[in-house]
Amino acid sequence: MEQNAFLPQPTVLLYQIADPGRAARIRAWLDRTGIRAVEVAPTELHHSLGALLELPGFARESSLWMGEALAQEMLVMFAFRGTMLSDFLRFFREEGLPPVALKAMVTPTNVNWSSLELFEALRQEHAQLNR
Repeated sequence: MEQNAFLPQPTVLLYQIADPGRAARIRAWLDRTGIRAVEVAPTELHHSLGALLELPGFARESSLWMGEALAQEMLVMFAFRGTMLSDFLRFFREEGLPPVALKAMVTPTNVNWSSLELFEALRQEHAQLNR
């Protein structure tokens, strides 16, 4: 898929996808559809989403995160257009892959958050919805 020079490349940040086969299938689908996949290492959890996405004006912290890895899988989507989100979610259903419970789109607000901050907000929201 050819990218317009003025539009950012659609990207998915992948966190803690434990099953290597499932992770490979997700990455392969993203690659086929022209969506960049970025696996976020546990040592990068303190960086802002903007820094992880390499957006202008965002810099990575010079230190490494030495805390715990995320306790659950998480997906963060950026610059999705048109039917990209529904296509991505349909891929999970059609392939019979278990869904990822914690997922979010990058917004003007959360682009400044670290992965840890976003994870905690999504975890709390998910817990409230499942009460």
